[in-house]
Amino acid sequence: MKRLEQWLSRGRGLARSARAVLPGAARAHRPVRLVLRLNDVRLAPGLVRATGEPLSLDEWRNTIVLIHHWLGPLRVTFAGGEPARSPHLEDLVRFANRLDCPTHLITAGPLDQADGEALIDRGLGALTVLVGGVDEGTHQASVGAPLHEATSTLEAFQRAKASRTRPLQVFVGVPLTASSASSAAAVAGWARQAGADGVLGTLPLGNDAPEGAAQAVLGLGRDNHTPKHLLDHLSGKSKRNHGGMRMELLSDGTLLVSSLVGPIGNVRDAEPKALWEAADEQISAARSHPRPWDEVELVPERLFSER
Repeated sequence: MKRLEQWLSRGRGLARSARAVLPGAARAHRPVRLVLRLNDVRLAPGLVRATGEPLSLDEWRNTIVLIHHWLGPLRVTFAGGEPARSPHLEDLVRFANRLDCPTHLITAGPLDQADGEALIDRGLGALTVLVGGVDEGTHQASVGAPLHEATSTLEAFQRAKASRTRPLQVFVGVPLTASSASSAAAVAGWARQAGADGVLGTLPLGNDAPEGAAQAVLGLGRDNHTPKHLLDHLSGKSKRNHGGMRMELLSDGTLLVSSLVGPIGNVRDAEPKALWEAADEQISAARSHPRPWDEVELVPERLFSER
C-alpha cells in the first residue's frame, strides 16, 4: 500500500513537472523536489550563499513539515556545499523518511562505514559520490576536495550496504571540467569495479561545457545514468530545462528556486507556500535559464522511501 501511495505521489510530481513548461504564475508551477543545503562548505563561487544565523534542527524540521503539508511527499536531496559535514544530516534523513519522502545524498565525502550504516538505517535511499578524476590533481581541480575522501566514502558505503538489508542505490557522478573530461571513462571504470550501481556525467552549476564533454559522457559505458537533456545541453542542442521546478533551502532559512537566481525569501519570515506563490519573477527567471540547477539531483529517476 505504501509503495502504491508513493507511485501516486510520483505521478502527481510528474504532472507538476509537465506543467512547469507551461506559461503561468508561480502558483501554477509548484516544486516537485526539495533540496536542502545544510552548509556552504566547498560551494562554487557565483552561487547564492547563506549569510545569516544557521537554522536549528527544529527549524529545519518545521520547514520540512510545512512543505510536506503543502505538497505531500516529495524527493528530498541533500546537496550544495558539503552536506556530509553537517551535524543535522542523519536526523534530517530520518525525519524526511518518516514523512515518506525519498532521500538522496550528493557528496564528495568524507563519510566512513559507521556514517553509512547510520544513514542507511535512517532511510537514505540513494547516494551520489562526486569523483572528478583518478589522480589527485584532476579530482582536486574539479571537486575541490582530496580524492581519498571521495573514494573512501564510496568504499565505506559499499561495506555498509552489505551489512544492511535496506535498499540503497549508489552512483558516481563525474564533474565535467576542462581538466577532468578526458578522465571520465577512467573514473567510470573505477566506479564499476568499486561496485557502484551506475555512473553519470555532471556539469558544475554556472560552468560552460568544456570541449569534449559530450563525447566524455558517451564514453562512460554501461550503466550510464546521465540525463538525456544534460547530454543535449553538452552537445549544444538544449532548448529548455527539464526535471520540473524545485525548491532549495539554505542553512540560514533562505529559500531559492535556483542558486543562479535571487532568493524568494526566508522561511523565518513567512511560510514556504506563501513565499513561493509570490515569486513570479524568480520562477520565471529559473524557467528561462538553460541550466538553473544541477541535473545530478535527478538521478536516480525512480526513488522510494523505505521504513
